[in-house]
Amino acid sequence: MSEGGDPLDTLPTAILADVLGRVADTGDIAACRLASRALLAASYHCPRVSLSAAARARRLREGGVGDGKAPFRAAAAKVASLIGPYLRSLALDASEGQGFPDDAMWVEEGEFEEGDDLHLTSGESVASWAATAAGPGLREVDIADFWPQSCWRKAEALPVISHSCHNLVKLRLKNAWLSVVGLKIMPTLTHLSLEFIRLDDEDLSALNRCFPCLEILNLIGVGGLKDPKIDLPQLKTCCWEVSNIPRSLAIHAPKLVYLELKCVRPEILILDTPSVSTLKLTIDKLGPTVQVDGLVSLTNLRIESLDLYSLLQIFASGQNIRTLDLELPVSADYMDLYDAVKPDYLVQLFARITEVKLSPRFSCELMKFLVVCMDYEFTSSLKKLIVHMPASDLTACPFVPLLNNCAPSCEVTVLFHADSSDAVRQAAASVWPVGFPDITWQWGTWQ
Repeated sequence: MSEGGDPLDTLPTAILADVLGRVADTGDIAACRLASRALLAASYHCPRVSLSAAARARRLREGGVGDGKAPFRAAAAKVASLIGPYLRSLALDASEGQGFPDDAMWVEEGEFEEGDDLHLTSGESVASWAATAAGPGLREVDIADFWPQSCWRKAEALPVISHSCHNLVKLRLKNAWLSVVGLKIMPTLTHLSLEFIRLDDEDLSALNRCFPCLEILNLIGVGGLKDPKIDLPQLKTCCWEVSNIPRSLAIHAPKLVYLELKCVRPEILILDTPSVSTLKLTIDKLGPTVQVDGLVSLTNLRIESLDLYSLLQIFASGQNIRTLDLELPVSADYMDLYDAVKPDYLVQLFARITEVKLSPRFSCELMKFLVVCMDYEFTSSLKKLIVHMPASDLTACPFVPLLNNCAPSCEVTVLFHADSSDAVRQAAASVWPVGFPDITWQWGTWQ
């Protein structure tokens, strides 16, 4: 330290605390505290803290300062007690990989880990920091549990958080089996993410009731559901990856604008979402009952499925679709594509859409039978086309039928596979524009 003292002493504590909050990791914050008295004082006002079990174990192996064999989850209680009402964001990560929420029903008890030092979503663990002075001040909480310890124990994280964190805005929970018994209404919560969760809320009625102001909802691999229904009046963005095969799926959300839905084969699908403009749908096959009258605002559509013809008839016919993105499942080939979408329907569909993106697998299989479309003539409104070229030695343009019917001054983006040779790229870039001089060409790469 210089004779003039610590230069950080001249900075306000609030600014130093904000700097430490951007560092976030507790190990790095501890190092900063040792370097400066000013940073030491500011650390008690730090608004954001992140604790990682892997980072803590690494520091202990390297001989760093630590608390020996004390449970990792005890560190969160210590931080919350030290910082108290200044703490706004708390992130706890004990995950190693990801869990599978329905495995807990099939794995025998002997295969579970009996320890609970990394079980972060238990009621006791959550209460140790939520019940401190930090609880009411928290705005964001992010917990990634350790699946081998959490999957066979039902945890009370949600009820405890709802009782103690009255001003929480964002909540993310990962790798756990969660109970909703005793869950209270959280009117300030607008962002909720549940990832690889077994949830004891079969129809999502507790979620709808207790989180009425949600604007962003992510349900990624949430198991334990039976006939789930999302009914949230303020919801604007939703990503839902269904982990099991419930008989029905329903979404009632009048303000929803963006919906990404991945499911298998629901018998009943109800989308009462009149404001949705972007829909990304990954599905094996639609069931007999589909109610999608509430898609009057749909303009951007992405579909990944082999049931393309049925899905396009339902979601694209009669809609003012501006951009269309098509993809195939990993196992599909060009014969599957031929059966899924007849060439005549495909070209008719392209004729009334402004922008078409053919994703990698769809592009690669489409090239193999697109010559069948040569006899179809139509007036196209296509102004932007994006195609993914497979890795091959092909230098002739394989999607001429589409180019023949593009609108004047159409912009075509060709993305070559990263394994394509420079010779193939150069040949395409020099020859294809000659055959179609009215088209604006762009070139790129995909992996």
